[in-house]
Amino acid sequence: MRRLLDPGEQLIVRTRRQGRMLVLPAVVLILVSGAAAFAAGWLSRGRLEALAPWLPAETSSWSPLVPTALAVWILVGYCLRELLAWRSVSYVLTSRRVLRRERGLTRSDRGMPLSLVRDVHVRQGFMQGMLRSGTITLTSGQSAQLTLTDVPEVRRFSQFILDAIEELPLQERQPDPGDEITDFSDASLPWELRED
Repeated sequence: MRRLLDPGEQLIVRTRRQGRMLVLPAVVLILVSGAAAFAAGWLSRGRLEALAPWLPAETSSWSPLVPTALAVWILVGYCLRELLAWRSVSYVLTSRRVLRRERGLTRSDRGMPLSLVRDVHVRQGFMQGMLRSGTITLTSGQSAQLTLTDVPEVRRFSQFILDAIEELPLQERQPDPGDEITDFSDASLPWELRED
């Protein structure tokens, strides 16, 4: 984590997405494991011959491996993939910026300096409201936007962002568009107003 921080920058919060996306994979894990164990036990007792007498007798020795292999395929292909997808995304709030880090097969960092943030929009669906999670969208005065989905304790996280923006030194803050311009030199004007 220290490699992520610039000199003088402090970590405020580091979190992962809300864990609700792991509920269905956990249910699938329990059901598939139980069904595979039952099917393998049923097949190892030789019950398949009574049900399908036309199958060769050699199949009874390896037939319990079929539900086991099918269960492993489902658990790796779905449950493990969902766990890794949840674990790979994290949200970091420092004293100067907000980051969305993804560390899976591909690595990506997307961040926005707090000095550029103009709007902090929090959206919660019905289920997210019950779990106190939600989506935060940070927008700047330009077209830049950063979206953090399924943030746990979304209201508290957004308040941390607003508090961090308030604590920025004055020289790092961008002036609001409604502020008056007191320095009329060409370098201080926005690029649209500068003379060529």
